[in-house]
Amino acid sequence: MPLPSSITRLIASARRHLLTAGLVRLLIVFVGIAAALSSVLVGVGRYLVLPWAEPTAASLIGLGVLAAIVTAQVRRASAPAAALAIDRRLGGFDRVSTALELSHHEELDDLERRQVVSAGNWAQSRTLDGFGRIFPGGALPRLAAAALVATLVMALVPAPSDVALARQRAEQEMIQDEIDRLEEAAAEAPPEVKESLERLIEELSRAETLEEAIADLGAARQELAEQADPAELSRKTALAGLEQRLAQSPLAEGSSAAEQLRQLATALAETSPEAMAAAAEELAARAEDLAGIDQPLSDALTRAAAELNRAAADPNAVGEASDALREAADELNRANADAEAADARADAQAEVRDAQARLDEARQQAQGQGQGQGQGQGQGQGQGQGQGQGQGQGQGQGQGQGQGGGGGGSGQGGAGTGAGGTTGGTGSGQVGSGQGEDDPERDPARGNIFDPVEAGLGDEVRVDFSGGSQPGDPTGSTSGQGVENLPLTGYSDRFGSYRDTALDSLDRLVIPSAMRDLVRLYFTELEP
Repeated sequence: MPLPSSITRLIASARRHLLTAGLVRLLIVFVGIAAALSSVLVGVGRYLVLPWAEPTAASLIGLGVLAAIVTAQVRRASAPAAALAIDRRLGGFDRVSTALELSHHEELDDLERRQVVSAGNWAQSRTLDGFGRIFPGGALPRLAAAALVATLVMALVPAPSDVALARQRAEQEMIQDEIDRLEEAAAEAPPEVKESLERLIEELSRAETLEEAIADLGAARQELAEQADPAELSRKTALAGLEQRLAQSPLAEGSSAAEQLRQLATALAETSPEAMAAAAEELAARAEDLAGIDQPLSDALTRAAAELNRAAADPNAVGEASDALREAADELNRANADAEAADARADAQAEVRDAQARLDEARQQAQGQGQGQGQGQGQGQGQGQGQGQGQGQGQGQGQGQGQGGGGGGSGQGGAGTGAGGTTGGTGSGQVGSGQGEDDPERDPARGNIFDPVEAGLGDEVRVDFSGGSQPGDPTGSTSGQGVENLPLTGYSDRFGSYRDTALDSLDRLVIPSAMRDLVRLYFTELEP
């Protein structure tokens, strides 16, 4: 006999009610436990920098919700259990459970049929009112809600550890940006420089703070500097002078000195003795320039010059002279390749220097934001006296005291020029009186600082630097052109370039940050 629809409907409603009530109870238990653990974890994270605290807390609460849903589905009440609960909670006196059991029988007698029909009539007017509460009472729901609210509040309200964590993440992003730049530089660097950069990249990837990254960059700069040959600059200067000299007075056709040597070797049989002698003289001079700087190249040029002199006197020696010129061209190509490798090393060193400067600037800004703005006070005294003829002398002393961003220092002024002396140090001075502004020989447009003309070449001058006393100092001599001089320019016009040059040189050294700050403060005080 089929089960009456009223009973079927009532059992289905009871099963949903039991499932919902069970799910709510499980959520309260599981989420309450997860929220309690999460609140403890997030609370600790407010005092200690734990990057994984909040994600772990969210994961715990999510796992609690998932576990409650799965457990509720597994423990969902069956139809017989729901029928039994209806009889107990709604006063059915086993009507619904008995009717459900009899409905599974194939044949029923009259008494059994009447019992099923009676149960259906009883269920017709029944609802789940009074069946049971979905949300349980007691202290457990309130405790679970309090733990969840505490976790959310501590996770959302910023804490000192959150600030430290944000700063740490920002520092890691800046370090990663520098790693990306260094990886690009390493891809184009020579093998030995590439190895140093790759080692630096590996160390930077393990750095946790800007201070550690700056220290790693400083050590890498020192390593690259130790790899450099002390004579690289002299070699590069001598090679540039050789290329320029042969471009002005070519020995043969060719866009470079090496090509000219090869072309001269090829056409040497058709070259006159006078031309050979002139080429030999030129190569001998260039060999002298490279002596002690690049000795293999100097020896090759000396041999080529000697063979050219011999070929000028003896036509049978043309073959040996051609071979010597080709060997000199090979040595010159080798020297140029070494110079290019040195340039690549210098570029890598500059990249490391720039990365260190950027990270150091970021560290200085972070420290400035953390410390706030300081206050400074200073006092200074100065005296000055001037004399005519455009000259002046001045002395000055200054003292300063500061708190926070302020600083202290003392200094003495030096000699001044113009109408009178000026004071030095941190403070103000009094300027003496004198004469000299009306000097008729002085151009009024000229200032006080020398400025050479760029690329203004003069006569060739040979300089002897064979007296080096330190190990690795180059010996020999070199030649170059003098430069013309511009009129003197004003202090304010040249201050910026001098400051940038000084700070750039400062960044090449691995020194304490306090010393760098002192130098920066010095140029800040001098700024016009």
